[in-house]
Amino acid sequence: MRKEKTDVSSHGHDSNSIFGAEVQYFRLDHRYWDEVLDRFCDAGLSCVTTYVQWLTHLVGEPDAKHPAGVLDFEGRTNPRLNLLKFLDLVERRGLKLNFRCGPFCCNEMIWGGYPSWLVNGDPNIMCWDYTNRPTQGYWIGKREGMQPSYLHPTYLAWCDKWLAEIDKIIAPRTLGKGRFISMINLDNEISYICKDSMLDSDYNPIMVKPGGFYHQFLKERYGSTKAVSDAYGVKYASIEAVEPPRSVPAELGRDLAWHTDWMEFKTWIMCRYIEKLRAMHEAHGVKGVTFMTNFNPHRPEGIPTRMPEFQKAVGKGGIVGYDFYRGSFMSYSGYHSMARVLKLMNASLPYTWSAEFMSGTWQKDLTKGGRISDDHMQFMARCALSHGCKSIAWFMFHDRDCWGDSPSSSHGHARPSLNVLRDTFAMVKDKIKGWDSLVPAGDVAVIYDLVQHLHTGVGDPNPCADNSAHVGAPTICGVQAGVASREYEGLFRLVEQAGAQANAVDVMHDASLLMNYPLAMLPGSPVVERQVDKALKQFVSAGGTLLVSGAWPAVDEHGKSIKFLGLSAVKAGSVKLGKGAVIWHAQPLAQEEPESENLDSVAFVKSLLKKLAPKPHVSVEPAELPVTYVDWSPAPTGGHHVLKRTHNLGSAVLHEGPEDRVLFVLNHYIEAVKFAVSFGKLKVSELENLDTGERLAVKNGKVSVDIDRKSASIYRVIV
Repeated sequence: MRKEKTDVSSHGHDSNSIFGAEVQYFRLDHRYWDEVLDRFCDAGLSCVTTYVQWLTHLVGEPDAKHPAGVLDFEGRTNPRLNLLKFLDLVERRGLKLNFRCGPFCCNEMIWGGYPSWLVNGDPNIMCWDYTNRPTQGYWIGKREGMQPSYLHPTYLAWCDKWLAEIDKIIAPRTLGKGRFISMINLDNEISYICKDSMLDSDYNPIMVKPGGFYHQFLKERYGSTKAVSDAYGVKYASIEAVEPPRSVPAELGRDLAWHTDWMEFKTWIMCRYIEKLRAMHEAHGVKGVTFMTNFNPHRPEGIPTRMPEFQKAVGKGGIVGYDFYRGSFMSYSGYHSMARVLKLMNASLPYTWSAEFMSGTWQKDLTKGGRISDDHMQFMARCALSHGCKSIAWFMFHDRDCWGDSPSSSHGHARPSLNVLRDTFAMVKDKIKGWDSLVPAGDVAVIYDLVQHLHTGVGDPNPCADNSAHVGAPTICGVQAGVASREYEGLFRLVEQAGAQANAVDVMHDASLLMNYPLAMLPGSPVVERQVDKALKQFVSAGGTLLVSGAWPAVDEHGKSIKFLGLSAVKAGSVKLGKGAVIWHAQPLAQEEPESENLDSVAFVKSLLKKLAPKPHVSVEPAELPVTYVDWSPAPTGGHHVLKRTHNLGSAVLHEGPEDRVLFVLNHYIEAVKFAVSFGKLKVSELENLDTGERLAVKNGKVSVDIDRKSASIYRVIV
């Protein structure tokens, strides 16, 4: 069954030209621009990213001569606003630049960089919630301002006025003109400023009036009134008669698609908005750049984030990134959240990268929030690289208001963490051969079926809270929303704790990737898309094994009954299907919190891998379990406290490509641990530590490695 995929260089992007960090000229004293950019060059990075904010450069109200307002890009009113000089300094150093001009920037700024007249203006051009009230905008601290409705023509006209001015600066300086502006950010963190729950957005009349964008979406999706009526189980006189849902029901039945379509309509809106911003830039003469957009940290599976749709929106050659902020000491949960998102990006996008990667912290007073140690900052970056993140843009490169502990001070003093940026980039640029063509190997597939997570999203009141998983209403066939999403997340952890690696497969996007794996895992859910059902039946019939853990699918994406895999009577256990088999584990396996996984479930997955799959590409486990350490216990008991970790919290990820093989070994314990590493079919003779040059002999496919706490070692694999 295994058909290894080892070349993704066709994405056309060179990570060497994308690795970078955020420098915000307007938040620096202009006298230190040179010093900060010199430190940037010392870090060896390639691409400066910078917001160029409408509100920041706005020095006067709009008039006939200045339709976007009076703007200062030359430093007439404040030397910090001399964008043209800053751009010259960047170009003079031979650096590339990602021009992040919004219109929305966020960035801990007042109104996220929007002008006051826009977000405090006409409520009729704003995003409305289900009660027809404008939603809260970005300046949450003062609860002031509103969120514009992305496709409202008045809002888009304002966007065009701003971009027309900014494109006068961009157009002659693009890479296509032989200059240095290589990327343009099409808005930032598209998510209605996190107001993307089902009831938060967007009920503006421009969306939901008869013939509005909602009905355009339905017409594109279904084509006819009859098809919509059939999908929703309701007879409509016309598509224009369909009203959007305005409540979360206790149970979803034949109205399932009516609710999930409303969630997907949000994706449709956001992608059309991105397309319109791209068209504005192009109409203003901007050519020869890579357009990009990015997602803010949240659970992306079930909210409106169908990644391939955003890839289409940024256009040919464009890229879609994700912003990772994991706190000052990344937890095991935070690691798996990062890994899981990256695996979905690998399965859904041609190029995987982080548009913002935490460097420093929101607290300038580090006595309040702690700091990110240099070794831990390296660990977080290597965790991302290990799961296919091809390049990183660190945020922030320097201290500024509401941000501290960056690799550079606001005066250009180099801090030790600057070496982390330099060494991380040097690792993939100089030490690893053909980094862009390397692919993280996986042993089993975890199936991503969007409709399962849309079920979760319908009831989730706050999808952007990525540390809180919603489990509750609405149910489908008596099964709560959120159960399948938790199972999806937990299966990746179970497989890793069993000593293997699971990769995501986005079946709706590319079902052919299933053929890379002998075993696929489907989070049990009462709902499955018919296209996914068809692909999984083909996979099993061709000889694969499918594990369903949890509810057996009973309805399709329209709430209609489905005979999943063509099987009429199914009991828990194993059943043959074609050349393959289906295993139904009627109870979910992976509902526990990270580091509290059921060890019986881990053992079940481990036995399944041993029985059904070839040996993992590489497996890792502590030489001794449990891992034991002593720490102070809190009051009232006080004193020494013996802690035991019975779970395998080691990770091993093998990357293979035409030029190199590289192994990442990660230690997630808070104690140094010696790990036993075993290779599968690959005949390995040595591992070369790419940090130290030390060579370790591999005997009979096994080797022992000693890894410090919360650290990652990278090895060249020598066969």
